Amino acid sequence: MFEHILVPLDGTPLAEQALGPAVSLAREEGAHLHLATVERSANAELEPSIEILDEDYLAHVAARVRDAGVSHVSTERLAGDKIVDALEAHRRKSGAGLTVMCTHGRGAVERAWLGSVADGLVRTSEAPVLLVRAAAAGRSRGEDLRAAARFKRVLVALDGSHFSRQSLGPASRLGPMPGTVYVFARIIPGSGEDTDERQQKNRTLAEAKLDLEVQSFASGGYTVESVTEFAPSVAQGILDLAERHDADVIAIATHGRSGVSRVILGSVADKVIRGADRPVLVVRPREA
Repeated sequence: MFEHILVPLDGTPLAEQALGPAVSLAREEGAHLHLATVERSANAELEPSIEILDEDYLAHVAARVRDAGVSHVSTERLAGDKIVDALEAHRRKSGAGLTVMCTHGRGAVERAWLGSVADGLVRTSEAPVLLVRAAAAGRSRGEDLRAAARFKRVLVALDGSHFSRQSLGPASRLGPMPGTVYVFARIIPGSGEDTDERQQKNRTLAEAKLDLEVQSFASGGYTVESVTEFAPSVAQGILDLAERHDADVIAIATHGRSGVSRVILGSVADKVIRGADRPVLVVRPREA
């Protein structure tokens, strides 16, 4: 379980859209929710979208979170000209094992916190980051957090490597057990024509590896499905599967700054993050 969860906020309704999933996770697991914002120094050059926050802003948000059933909530106004560094330092200090934040994704909503900061945390944080896709800019700040629902279908993108497997642990904490279905997905680059003997051999090997993963995961009491498909684009294949399987969230590993070069890790993860129309759990694996 995630005992501590960090939610970065910037004072906007868009950033607050991360509260729903964060509250749901914290409420069911009894986790401590840490709400944080970063105030730039007086001599720092502020982006036009950074707002000067009211002193009571975080207190008001914390009250909404408590009303939604989260008992343990804390707030922190951090200082620093480098937002990503300040947030990651606070995450480590607070012991948060997950960061939940909103990102503009493919919605082209240009905000300082809903783009560069999310990218920075994905590439540098030692803990998983759950990126929540921003809805329309006019979404109400008064969203009822008590109605937030847990993820019931989790699609986990795997490529057969040790590194991609490291997304399994964090993904297993996203949904209630029993009640959550995990879909293990393996996309093989190519057309998959029946006449291509090599392609079919690749599929057989991929399915055998995926079956082992399914058996191991299911032995822990989880409900697991698996799918192996060919696709010209691995990233688009993952996105298409998420749509067809009605996944509530996609879990994927990315190399971040570690320099690991794998099929699923790196550029594919980046394309999935930017192209998804649903939340994405991003895990930066440790080197073997």
